[in-house]
Amino acid sequence: MNDASAPTFATTTWRLRWAAGLLAAVIGIIAWPVHATTASETQAETQAEAETETPADSEAGAAPTLPTPVDPPRPAVPDLSGLRTALAEFQCAELEVAVGKDQRVAISGLTAGDTDPDSLALLAQDYVTGQRAAVDIERASPALCEPLTLIGALRTSNAGLAAPVAIRLEGGIGIALHGGQDLVFDVAAPDFPAHLQVDYFTSDGDVIHLLPNPLEISGRVEAGAVRRLGERGAGGRFWSIGPPYGHELIVVIASPSPLFASPRPEAEPASSYLPALKQALDAAAPTTVATARFLKTRAP
Repeated sequence: MNDASAPTFATTTWRLRWAAGLLAAVIGIIAWPVHATTASETQAETQAEAETETPADSEAGAAPTLPTPVDPPRPAVPDLSGLRTALAEFQCAELEVAVGKDQRVAISGLTAGDTDPDSLALLAQDYVTGQRAAVDIERASPALCEPLTLIGALRTSNAGLAAPVAIRLEGGIGIALHGGQDLVFDVAAPDFPAHLQVDYFTSDGDVIHLLPNPLEISGRVEAGAVRRLGERGAGGRFWSIGPPYGHELIVVIASPSPLFASPRPEAEPASSYLPALKQALDAAAPTTVATARFLKTRAP
C-alpha cells in the first residue's frame, strides 16, 4: 500500500505545483493591467498638480504680479449757488465766484462801497464748509456807490426774470478799455417792450447819457431785442475812451415808458442827475428793472 500510494502522491504534488504555477500566472496576468492603470492615474494626477501650481511655485524668480493702480478720488466741486446769491446782496459791488484748479473758492470783482475782503472770506465759509476763499477785489470810487444803491431793488427784480435786461460787453468783470478805444456794447432787452435809459458814470463824477442821445432820441426796444450802441457808421452816437482814467460804470434801466418826459443834457454832473433819477424811479412802473457793469479805463 505504501508503494501504490507513492505515485499518487507524486502526481498530486505535480498537479498542485502546476496548478499553483498556473494560478500564479493567472494572478500575474490579472495584476498587470491593474498596476498599469494605477500608474496612468498617478501620472495624470501629477500633471494636474503641476498645472495648478502657482507661478511662484513653478517658476522660481518670476516677476510678481503688480496691482492695478487706482486713481485717487476727485474732490467734490462745491455748490456755489448760495454764495452767489449772498454776493448779489452787495449793492455797491460787482462780484463773481469760481472754483480754481486747486478746488479753492475764489471771489473777485470790484466794489465802490466799504466791502471788506476779510468779511467776504468769512461769508464764503458759511456756504463752503471748511474752506476760506481767496478774495481779490478792486476798489472803485465811492461816488459810484450812489447810482448802484439807487437801482439796487431794480437789479434784484431783474435777476429774477427769465430774460433779464443785460449789458453785453466783451470781457469779464471790470473789463479794461484803453484811451482812444471805442466804447461799443450791446443791450439785450427784457421779456417785455421797454424804453432804455443808458447812463455812463465817469471816474470824475460826471454822467453821460448814451441813450437817449441827440442822434437817437428814442430808446424803445421790442421784447427780447438786442440794441447795439457806439458802433461807428451805424448812424448813431459813438464814443471813445479818454482821460481821466479809472473805474467807471454803465447803468441800464428798462421801463415800460420813458423815465423822463423831456431829454436830459447829454452830459451833466452826477450830483445833479441822481436826485432827478430817484424821482423818476419812484414814479416808474413796478415792472421797471435795471442792471449795471463796471469797467476800467487806462491810458493808451
